[in-house]
Formats: sequence, C-alpha cells, structure tokens
Amino acid sequence: MKNPMLKMLKSQAQGFAYLLLNPPQLKHLIIRETRYRQRHQSKRRWVEWQKYNSARAAAALQECSAEALMRPFNVARKKTISDMVTRLGNGLNVLDVGGGDGAIGEHIWKMGNYVTSIDLPTVATQAHGCQGLLAVAGDAEQLSFASNTFDLVLASEIVEHLWNPHNFLDEAYRILKADGHLIISTPEGIEGMRYDSHKHYFTVESLKQMLGAKFTVREVKRLKTAGTPTPTIIVLFHKSTITKISNSTRNTTQVQ
Repeated sequence: MKNPMLKMLKSQAQGFAYLLLNPPQLKHLIIRETRYRQRHQSKRRWVEWQKYNSARAAAALQECSAEALMRPFNVARKKTISDMVTRLGNGLNVLDVGGGDGAIGEHIWKMGNYVTSIDLPTVATQAHGCQGLLAVAGDAEQLSFASNTFDLVLASEIVEHLWNPHNFLDEAYRILKADGHLIISTPEGIEGMRYDSHKHYFTVESLKQMLGAKFTVREVKRLKTAGTPTPTIIVLFHKSTITKISNSTRNTTQVQ
C-alpha cells in the first residue's frame, strides 16, 4: 500500500481495534485525556499524573512480579548497575532516587552498602517490605537531605519522568560527597517518548551537556532493546570538584 493516506488510515484502524480489544488501555487513555488533560501545564499537575501512572504500573507489576524481575532487560539492568557499584567499593551511603519497589536498592544493600530509597508517596510504600532499605517519600527535584551526605546517587529510569531534570541534577551534586558518583539509567533517544509518562528524552551527549562541569563521565553501558522501543543507557558519572556553576552554562543546555 503506497498511498500515504491509506497507510495512515490503516494504522489508525489498527490502533482503534487494539483499544477495543484491550479495555484497560482504553480506560487509561480516557482518564489521561479527561482527568489529566492539563498534565503538561504545571509541575503540580504533572506530578499528579505521575502518581496515577505509577499506581497503575505497580498494580500491573504485582500481578506478575516474579516474572517481571526475571525479564532479560531487568536482569541486565540490575547486573550492570551492580557491577558499577561493586567497582566503587562497599560500605557506601547510597540514595536510590525513584527506587520504586526497592528491588535494585535491596540488592545494593545486600552488597554491603547503606541504602535510602526515595519516591513519590504512592510509590515509596512499595519498598517498605524490602530488607535493609530506608524508604521515604519525597520530591527528586527538592531532596530533603543535607549537603555532602551520600557516596552514590542512583537514578534508574527516573530523569525522563521529572518536570525539571536540571533541578534534580543540581540536587544530586549538592548531596554527594566530594568524591561521590551518580548513576543514571534512562531510555536513549526520542523513541523513549513513546511512553506517555515520559516528559524528556536523553542521549549520552545531552546528559554530558546538562551536567556541564559538575560531573565527568566514567563509564557508559548500553542495554539492547528487549521488548522496549529504544536501548537504555546506563552512565556512571564522577562528581567534579568545582565551586560554582555559571548560569550561562546551564542556560545554554536544553532538555528535549
């Protein structure tokens, strides 16, 4: 079928058929475009949308939690992050931002580290059953921790959800110790915007530009697509010893 209009109509028809055969997804779209139709207009509305989405994802995860943990992508991500942490040593004070159900944070604790997990109030409770974790509710863009507290900040699949990732990166820099590290895991490229809970997309280069002089790249890993529309990048950053970031540097960096 070469006619572009016919191709578009065929694609739309397939989409409508999928929704009719999947009532939960149809319900989700209706709620999104009615209750949360103004989600992009303010941070408060965006956070409310994130709370709804995270609760929906948690309910789906509970139905197949064991299966989800063993999916190749989740296994590979957990191993890659664990290997990075291992090379940093143990006895680390770790903040797991957007820690979700605590699966990765609990594993890092079992490696001999101290782990605090922070997430939205509707999500943080999921980690209460994990061993060794201090699970708290909070805002990733306004972290309620003292400066120079943590050896490592882990942000796994979270920066793409934030209203303003710059605020989180500034906070990560503030709460890390002088020789601290930051691990960011996120979908790579614009294909990550297929998820309606994502507000931004990133590449290694865009992350480097955003972080500017605050951090230097130590290691980059890419996880191949496995049931996801785009590869995932996992980047290990080291905190730079600088005293002040100029506003001109920050203002020239754009988040997609």
